[in-house]
Amino acid sequence: ILDTQTLQYSALRNTIDYDRARYLAEAGVQHALAFLEQDITWRNGILTTQFPLGSGTTYSATAIDGPNGTVVITAMGVAGAFTRRLQVTVKMGG
Repeated sequence: ILDTQTLQYSALRNTIDYDRARYLAEAGVQHALAFLEQDITWRNGILTTQFPLGSGTTYSATAIDGPNGTVVITAMGVAGAFTRRLQVTVKMGG
């Protein structure tokens, strides 16, 4: 019974970290979008940011010019042993 419970706990922890890494990547995208809303020329990227502070989970993001006046945002979320990458393409303006 103990082995089964230990295995189930490990599986649950992995699922939580996997999902958390995705949410952190989404936070990176949103953070980058907030900068772009303030300054359409912003391309500095977001350095590794721990969120919440002290948790050990992080996100980061880059923004580069894409084709046809788009901006490509790539964000990485890291939680536990999982890293999730999320890429979005944004058309700025009308």
